[in-house]
Amino acid sequence: MFGKKAFQPLAGPLPPLGLLDFESTMKFREDALEQYRANGWDTAVLLDWMIRTLLSSLMADSASRIFLPKTETSPFELDDLLPLSAAAPTGRIKLPLNRVFLLAPVWNNRETAEELHQATRRSPEELEEGESVGVYLKELNLAIVDADPHESLCCRFLGRGTVVLDSYSLRDLAPIIRTDGQDWFVTEEDGEESYCPVLEPRMAALYRLGLERYYPKLLAAQREEK
Repeated sequence: MFGKKAFQPLAGPLPPLGLLDFESTMKFREDALEQYRANGWDTAVLLDWMIRTLLSSLMADSASRIFLPKTETSPFELDDLLPLSAAAPTGRIKLPLNRVFLLAPVWNNRETAEELHQATRRSPEELEEGESVGVYLKELNLAIVDADPHESLCCRFLGRGTVVLDSYSLRDLAPIIRTDGQDWFVTEEDGEESYCPVLEPRMAALYRLGLERYYPKLLAAQREEK
């Protein structure tokens, strides 16, 4: 299903955060968890903080993508961030845009500026309807919009509107998708495993931390199956 792709600078779905990589993030997690356990502190607080920090970082970079030269960035594809095409959603959900962490990587500066103007003129009712425009990772409260990202980004900025998304749970993804920080590994329907490169290390770290926070037994099962 997935083949190895050559990495090119600025070819990923989001601009990389300087100095952040999967290995150093996991090393920090390991050292901090050791300290928390030694002192009898609540490790869930640490994991929640790491998850929220990564989400905030991704959300900020997604919004600032409008300022990047568009000739140097490739079109956003959801599988470049997380290979969700390998899994089926559990359903659909309608959510207020101002209550989620939103990744909506816009690809056209002019259209985004125009959409901001149009969004201020729409009635709230006009923002209620529509087909699914992306995906929602329930445990992370993360909405990733890959259709009409300009509209979602501008509505989020204005604090209005809802969005319809295909919903996924980390619990259902864990038996299908795993990562070592360098690659995503996908278990196909025939039981074979394919892989594709991690282009955004923050997403790989979020996925691993989310599993550790909410489904540690499933994460342990992944490690045993490697």
